[in-house]
Amino acid sequence: MICNRNVWLAVIAAAFVCHGGQENLVRNPGFEQTEPSGATVAWPERKPVYRFADGAGREGSRGLVFENSDPKFYSFPSQALDLQRGCCYAYEVWVRTENLVGEESGAAVCMEWYDGSKYLGGAYAEGVRGTSEGWQRVHGFTRAIPTNATRVSISPYVRRGMTGKAWFDDLKVTRYVPPLVRAVSVSTYRHVAAEGPVSFHAALTLDESGVVPSEVKGLFSIETSDGQTVKRLEPATLTERHAACTLDARTLPVGTYTVRFTLNMRDGTSRGSAQTHFLRVDRLPERRVFIDPHRRLIVDGQPFFPLGMYWGGVKEKELGIYAKGPFNCLMPYGSPTTNQMDACHARGLKVIYSIKDYYSGTRWAPAHMKTEADEVAEIQRRVALHGKHPALLAWYINDELPLAMVDRLAARQRLMEKLDPDHPTWVVLYQHDQVDAYLPTFDVIGTDPYPLPAKPVGTALLWTRNTRDLSFGTRAMWQVPQVFDWGAYRKGEAREKTRAPTLAEMRAMAWQCVAAGANGLVFYSFFDLFKMHDRDPFERRWADVCAMGEELKRYIPVMLSIEPLPQLTCKAPASVETRAWRVGSHLYLLAVNGDTAAADAEVSIAGGFSELHAEFGQVPKVLDGGRLAFCLDPLDPVMVRVKLGKR
Repeated sequence: MICNRNVWLAVIAAAFVCHGGQENLVRNPGFEQTEPSGATVAWPERKPVYRFADGAGREGSRGLVFENSDPKFYSFPSQALDLQRGCCYAYEVWVRTENLVGEESGAAVCMEWYDGSKYLGGAYAEGVRGTSEGWQRVHGFTRAIPTNATRVSISPYVRRGMTGKAWFDDLKVTRYVPPLVRAVSVSTYRHVAAEGPVSFHAALTLDESGVVPSEVKGLFSIETSDGQTVKRLEPATLTERHAACTLDARTLPVGTYTVRFTLNMRDGTSRGSAQTHFLRVDRLPERRVFIDPHRRLIVDGQPFFPLGMYWGGVKEKELGIYAKGPFNCLMPYGSPTTNQMDACHARGLKVIYSIKDYYSGTRWAPAHMKTEADEVAEIQRRVALHGKHPALLAWYINDELPLAMVDRLAARQRLMEKLDPDHPTWVVLYQHDQVDAYLPTFDVIGTDPYPLPAKPVGTALLWTRNTRDLSFGTRAMWQVPQVFDWGAYRKGEAREKTRAPTLAEMRAMAWQCVAAGANGLVFYSFFDLFKMHDRDPFERRWADVCAMGEELKRYIPVMLSIEPLPQLTCKAPASVETRAWRVGSHLYLLAVNGDTAAADAEVSIAGGFSELHAEFGQVPKVLDGGRLAFCLDPLDPVMVRVKLGKR
């Protein structure tokens, strides 16, 4: 059943009062009910690792016990849920852990949805590892469950490859209605403008709340610091997930403003609102590194296309190998020392500096970091140490943290804006379909599609499109394509089922990201290339990665061009994406296909063209009227160069 719009107001009211007051959709959530045979009602066991036991739950109740010494074991109990499709849900479990170790995030809970045996998606809460301080609540929120999901389940579980002990109790799944207005954002970098058009955007959840746009009315208001409203603007765009309007910044006096978006039901029965800040200035501040209005990174006054890879820690020998390749930056998980920053700078490499672990209570937080004050102190120390270093490119402040933490993430963004106005922040999410909800938390966004071998190469295009569209085309995108073999994270039979992407697949994914709007590419990952040496020698893998990178590097001057384009029209199926750049009298046209089968596309160039030259890929046919006919193979991106104007 699809969520019924006629009852959504009652659900919202209940949600705002208390999630706990709603019906728990989990059957036997505390594992107390048993069959005459002793089996636990509605729950399968996964013996010997998972078992149900009296006295193992909270306050001595019955609970689920995980006890494992084999890191290869990976199975867990789950329960199919009877719930409405097209709606969102809050889910939780209480956990306790003892010496729970491994590379993953620990004891957690997830919800997943399938169409038959086809995986459609899931929501995964941040887990608890090590030895916990008593019982901990682990929770999260789903997006709207797809209407074609035939099975939705909840699973209390310990992540793959972990050993130790964990206890689970009191699962809960309840209907959740997100705020109708999630966030408000401004198109300009850090919400500052001196002149020109500025667009204001509101991220909405009408689709997740069972509301259609015709039932609501929205209004943007611009208020001074003393609360006076100086402008009211009706949205030019109002869809299920997005409202937007535009004004000329010069129509506002210099000053600090609050931009508020309010959503009202047309009958006046309900409302939602969110707000953000906006600063109108006479002249934009001088910044050493920033994002320009074309979503390009500017470094010391020059445009820069980040082309890099993820690292573990910075090692001198590996740095020497990497510096000989095509890449211009790196993102090390092991936050570099000053000497390591110096070593990168000496080799002409920029560093995206990771402070993504500095959230107390999360999986990778340093042991000493117990409070928000600890977090701020460590971040202040890092900014003081490295904020002026010439190798610093950006701050990496979030790696896939859950939406339940969005308020903390937004506070972190505000802190970084205050501490370092000279460098942008970058976050990377697997939550590609929830990017709009994270808008207050970053300057630059990236998502990390790692499809192979289980999913099609075109996943890279799908995720990048979602990232672009759900940031409303207002944020720079540094995408994270796959170059690693999932076998680096698998053991035994599971490892044998994986493989690394081929050179053709890596090229296809990279150019799909670029075609959909990426302004940078940071591949995952350099350090994983060393982990599969037994079957896939580093030297061979590195050669393929460099071949791909060299091709991308060759076109960086083109991809940084902002010269005005002629009018372009594309007739193609939805699987095709095109992007164009102009350099002088020449137009560079990129076309990719995200489907698993060949696709045809026709591109018309206003004013015509001459001197067609194939940069790479299958040469399109030239048709009359300034048209090009492409036949696009999924693994064969195409770029052509034409001279603008008729012969």
